Amino acid sequence: MEKVVEILKTAINIEKNGLIKYIDFAIKTNDLMGKNMFLRLAKDEYLHGEIFEKQLDAILCNRPWVCETIPESIIERIAPKIRETDKTKGEEGMDELSALKTALELEKKSIEFYTESKKYINDPEAIKIFNRIIEMEESHYDLIQAEIDHIERTGFWFGIREFSMEGERG
Repeated sequence: MEKVVEILKTAINIEKNGLIKYIDFAIKTNDLMGKNMFLRLAKDEYLHGEIFEKQLDAILCNRPWVCETIPESIIERIAPKIRETDKTKGEEGMDELSALKTALELEKKSIEFYTESKKYINDPEAIKIFNRIIEMEESHYDLIQAEIDHIERTGFWFGIREFSMEGERG
């Protein structure tokens, strides 16, 4: 139980850190779509933190894991559509790019931590919760990577090649 408590406390801190970072990025981002994306990410991080706090409370009170149905987030619904319109990034895109790269690293570390933590948890309900949060963090990662690719104009959008150097659509 001690290891599970430690994992949950760390998870809560990860989510609070993400929430604070994303709100800070939203404040500093001039691009409206970028600002909204960071606010949506912050909202999801808040939800994740609440879920982990509820689980920690249950464990500390010798109760079983709380059954959680975590609904699809707005990011999971809009990620494939968020960049339907093309827009040109100017200098403001450079600040956003730095924030996005930091956000990408936060999501990567979260995914790694939650994946590793599952090894120490033997409750099936807990495993479901961790798997669901990992799915959400992966959708965050994909969205952030798509934004980075768009700003850097790599020719990829959600990992799919948009165009070749010869100008052909992929």
